[in-house]
Amino acid sequence: MSTSNEEFESTMKIAIYGGKRTDVKESIERNLELTDESFYQTWLSINVMRQLSFMFVGGVESSGGIIEMLVMFALVVIILALFAFWQVIVFAIVILVLAIFSGGAAFKFVRGTFIEADHTKVDLTKLDNFVKEQIQKGNFAKVESLPVKDQLGEATKDASHATTVFRRGITMSMVIATLFLITEILYFLVMGHWLSGLNSDLEIIVLYCFGLAFLLGILFMNFGVLLRRSLAKSLE
Repeated sequence: MSTSNEEFESTMKIAIYGGKRTDVKESIERNLELTDESFYQTWLSINVMRQLSFMFVGGVESSGGIIEMLVMFALVVIILALFAFWQVIVFAIVILVLAIFSGGAAFKFVRGTFIEADHTKVDLTKLDNFVKEQIQKGNFAKVESLPVKDQLGEATKDASHATTVFRRGITMSMVIATLFLITEILYFLVMGHWLSGLNSDLEIIVLYCFGLAFLLGILFMNFGVLLRRSLAKSLE
């Protein structure tokens, strides 16, 4: 048990949102001196799919009978179908709307570069230079490392804070949009008409609440964008 905890604490995780793979890779190799095995770049949707697939690895291995395997297969198909529907209807539309309200900054969240390394093998000065470089290029950078959290440079801490706010705003908007879609469908099934039909004062109030919550997500996201831009200007 202690071994796994030590391994977890010795891992530094870095997330970069935005930037071409070749540019980010060159910066990683030059500043952090890490190999290809230490990082990967992927679309957010594919990253979520990877996480979903891990949920069924143990289940498939433990399903001994044909009935259990068929049930597991059906469950996987249903979840993947729902995810594909969410990807097209919710994710794409929300990102497009957020991009309009953020001057295109929300598009950076769609593709990310994720780095994992032993914090003892990373020069914190070079790490700070790497983060500054990404911020100046217009990307978002977040560093997570509990063992050296207090030793991180101010620029790295500020960049991580800006990225956290930016990411939290987008996540909040995604959650609100998803809840709104679920509410719309359930409301139609129960009442026989859409919630957005505005047939009563209650429906109008509910829609206002969803709208205000979504607006809050937009404000969070843009605040993160402003923090990143302010940091980029201070680094010039």
